[in-house]
Amino acid sequence: MCALEIHEIPVTPFEQNCTLLVCPETGAAAVCDCGDAGPVLARAAELGVEIGRILATHGHLDHVAGTAELKAATGAEFWYPSGDAMWLQHLPDQARMYGWGPVEVPECEHDLAEGDRIEIGRAVLEVRHCPGHTPGHVVFYDAAGGRLVAGDVLFAGSVGRTDFPGGSWAELERSIRTRIYTLPDETVVHCGHGPATTVGREAATNPFVRR
Repeated sequence: MCALEIHEIPVTPFEQNCTLLVCPETGAAAVCDCGDAGPVLARAAELGVEIGRILATHGHLDHVAGTAELKAATGAEFWYPSGDAMWLQHLPDQARMYGWGPVEVPECEHDLAEGDRIEIGRAVLEVRHCPGHTPGHVVFYDAAGGRLVAGDVLFAGSVGRTDFPGGSWAELERSIRTRIYTLPDETVVHCGHGPATTVGREAATNPFVRR
């Protein structure tokens, strides 16, 4: 196994951190949380990598709105947490609610669930189910590189909202304590919004959930 290169690409008016995940040994790449395809395609072309998979941590608009366009441009398969099926089905409604233009619902080829392993070239991501922000929310752990793509579960000095439909503070707190704070302290956490942090820093200082 090799460690992934992780390139953060802020997209959408929500400044959502889409991540381009690249195996440095093969040039194989995956995209996580594509809220807007244009900047992602530009970065992939700049790096000279081929996008073979599209992943999503959850189904909120800013994390998946660009997925159908990215699929059409690359032919990549979409891997999505089945527990968030409702959010994906109502993607056009989400777009109307926030005043966005029409958004196409992408076809999903693979469900994501706890314990799945996703190969990107010679790198491997472990899928961890972390409900609370949404019922099906997952995070992606790169053990070889000591990196976690955390979506909207944990932020630098904050945590994900739980006031959306299907949200649960009790589940979010449990997810953070049992699925994220159990990782090594030096694990770098790539958050869905804002700067990256580490497990150790948040476990010791996060004002909402501490170890």
